[in-house]
Amino acid sequence: MENAEDQSDSQKVNPIDAVNPEQPKITSVDDTIHKMNEVEQADGIKPVDKPKDSINDVTNYQPNYNYKNQKLRFGLLAILVAGSLLIFLRSLVDGNIGKPTPAMFPERLELTEAKLTQSEPLIDTKDFYFKPKYLSGHRYKFLVDNQPIDIALRYGVGTEGDIPIFLKELANIDMNEDEIRQKIVRKDPIGYYAMFTYQNQAYLTACINPRGISTVTKEQFDDNASDRAMDRDVIISWLLGQKDLRDRRCLWTLMSTPLTADKDRAATNQKLEKIWISWYEWWKTNFPQP
Repeated sequence: MENAEDQSDSQKVNPIDAVNPEQPKITSVDDTIHKMNEVEQADGIKPVDKPKDSINDVTNYQPNYNYKNQKLRFGLLAILVAGSLLIFLRSLVDGNIGKPTPAMFPERLELTEAKLTQSEPLIDTKDFYFKPKYLSGHRYKFLVDNQPIDIALRYGVGTEGDIPIFLKELANIDMNEDEIRQKIVRKDPIGYYAMFTYQNQAYLTACINPRGISTVTKEQFDDNASDRAMDRDVIISWLLGQKDLRDRRCLWTLMSTPLTADKDRAATNQKLEKIWISWYEWWKTNFPQP
């Protein structure tokens, strides 16, 4: 028995002797571990576990940016929470927080090459889907080259800016949205407006925005509402409860003039466009305060 044990011991290989200069060069830590495990298994020794961070792992290491993204998200979330809390606390003290400043419509307007003949308040009592949260209006009548032009102006707060709906619900103009979209034109730097005829009347309509160009459709209005939302002064005003991040206010303008058989439609449209340019410039610089 002792001879058998001595013979078995003589067959054992020392792990250190397993790696010698005469053997092929091991090219990685993984190969070294594999060789050591083969030797140690012969001695009944538990195999060596592969290190968590081998040379190959280090070579393929890629930086983790999730931590930076999480810090950024946390910072934005903290700003939103702080702003909401500040607005809530101010609303407990000031009951006017969140309510728009009433629009002040002047009785008289001086427009280029247009003579004002009448001015009166415009009151809408009809309720409808997508009606602005706050709505007020005024009606003006002008003469442009002896052509009577009626202008219905409505100031909407918390609106979708969807003029096709306004035309149907507030002006009783029953035209589908596709028809109105086909009548949209763009004139820089003013923006979009739609010109069409309905029941012997020529119309021009658009929404004057506090930010950006004039619009006709909801998509155009949404683009303007988000414009400058991340500007520093806008964010500060929002934190103080003075402005919304997305300004959803609109001065909806609807101009109209009669059409007769003896009048040139192109000349009539030119008169509407002439007063529209002057009208837009006046209200863009005198847009109501939020």
